[in-house]
Amino acid sequence: MALSIRRNVVRDDPTSPRLWTVLTSRPLARRWIGRPAPAAPGLILSTERPTLLYFRTRGCTVCDLVDMQVAQACRQASVELVIIDRYAKSDDPADRAIYDQPGNLLDKGGVINEQYAVGVYPTFVLVNPDHRIVLKDVGAKAKPEAFKAYLDEQFQRALST
Repeated sequence: MALSIRRNVVRDDPTSPRLWTVLTSRPLARRWIGRPAPAAPGLILSTERPTLLYFRTRGCTVCDLVDMQVAQACRQASVELVIIDRYAKSDDPADRAIYDQPGNLLDKGGVINEQYAVGVYPTFVLVNPDHRIVLKDVGAKAKPEAFKAYLDEQFQRALST
């Protein structure tokens, strides 16, 4: 008995990250360290302080649990925070007002996610003031209630080199 899986994909409107990106997100994350941060539409990186790109998506339970801890860790470490929400082109958030604020990007269709090879949520990319990637952390490796301490440690390790 042969099993066949078909998936119809409209190339102009991907509804999810490519399977290859999902499968390789964690194993290939370290390859990003030291690379220049890709330029992306609407993405402004600080030249004075490190910037954390926090990739999240609608429906990500872990993202919802760690959002406030990410913000607290960034504030405490003097790291700029840019939240990049992934939406399919066919989706439209009911309230778009939050995306008019600096530091909140609506990545409709996943263009920025693709440039940073993000396929698992949450993903964190820490970029230094020279716009080089110093950390790419895929998924939540700590329990949500202890995530701030985990992120503090990652900042300290990545920014002390």
